[in-house]
Amino acid sequence: MSASSWRACSLALAITVICVGCDGQNKRLNVPPQGFTGSPCQLQEFYTPMVENALRYDMCLAEIHFYPHSAKINGLGEWRLEQYCQTLADEGGTLHLETPHPDDELTAKRLENISDFFLASGFESGAVEVAVGLPQGRPLDGADAVRILQEGTVNDLESTSSD
Repeated sequence: MSASSWRACSLALAITVICVGCDGQNKRLNVPPQGFTGSPCQLQEFYTPMVENALRYDMCLAEIHFYPHSAKINGLGEWRLEQYCQTLADEGGTLHLETPHPDDELTAKRLENISDFFLASGFESGAVEVAVGLPQGRPLDGADAVRILQEGTVNDLESTSSD
């Protein structure tokens, strides 16, 4: 076989591989950071409740929920506070602000803005306590996670766990 025949065969093979291997762009590369999409991930129905439960168990805001060097709550912080409004609507509770500077003026303004958010959302003054502190969620023990997977339930989790 001559060199030109090898080149022709190689070119034909390369074109075939490219045409067969590239079947078009995938409709969905990743989940959008927020909002809705026309082609949701098939695992979303399982993932969303898991994230919401973890968020509600955490009951905490952090630096990422505010604009840098500002007391103004950003979009992520507003979304998270809206989630907490749903959780705290019935019984109230305490929301913590995790910050490396618990005693500075910026932290005091942030605490005030969080309280103002709850007041603007229809909560009575004092219904939700806002304090500086770490997240209050208790980590899930491995034995509890296995039991939940086996039983498919979270009932009686508190009574079987050791703190």
